[in-house]
Amino acid sequence: MLTSIRVNDDSKVCAEDADKNQAPFKCPVCGRETILRKGLVKTHHFAHKPPVLCEYGRGESESHRKCKQDIFNLLKISPKVTECELEKNLGSVISDIYFCFLDIKIAIEVQVSSLTVEQIINRTQKYEKLGIYVLWLPLFNKNLNDEKYAPKQWEKWLHSLYFGRVYYWMHGLSIKSIRFAEYMLWVEEYQEYGGYHKKSKRYKTPQKDRTLNLLEDFQPRTREFWKSGNIYVPKSKILLDRYIDSRGRH
Repeated sequence: MLTSIRVNDDSKVCAEDADKNQAPFKCPVCGRETILRKGLVKTHHFAHKPPVLCEYGRGESESHRKCKQDIFNLLKISPKVTECELEKNLGSVISDIYFCFLDIKIAIEVQVSSLTVEQIINRTQKYEKLGIYVLWLPLFNKNLNDEKYAPKQWEKWLHSLYFGRVYYWMHGLSIKSIRFAEYMLWVEEYQEYGGYHKKSKRYKTPQKDRTLNLLEDFQPRTREFWKSGNIYVPKSKILLDRYIDSRGRH
């Protein structure tokens, strides 16, 4: 986690701005003591003092923390952004980054693999009830450069939520839009035809679209309920790139 509560005045502080002589700190969720970690290499952050019994902040990698901090640092200096806050407690949900852009309330959720599809759906529904537009943002990984890629279940769900693309964080405010095309498997057939292609159920071929800017290339959109097979998307408020038409097509 990048924020904690300073005990002596009960104020929320960011690890980047805090100092160890301001300790003790406590977790904003469970209230147990947290430790400020400020090294020379890793992103400054807080960690629960052992034993760790709280789920908040669990599963965050260094890449996840860096993504949150980098996006926040750039958003807070934009003249069009107001109310920019890290790990904002909105009552029913805590957003990784919350901000207002041209009076539009937005939440950025940096996706971690420990979250299930059910948890993502639950959070997405909570944002819809709060009138907040959410952008789920996984981290770009090198395997997305391969022709043969096995999307995780949450990637498949996000692909449905965002009309056939997933938005991956690259660096700063740069986001890569990627579509999952069919991957064709070759099946050997020796008796008659010598073989044939069939669609893979597990693998997809990542197709890279534009590199987008978070503040320049996205717009708010209400996503109506949708269901296909065993995948369903509840009514949602989402950020969608402005190159997509009303039917979700580029």
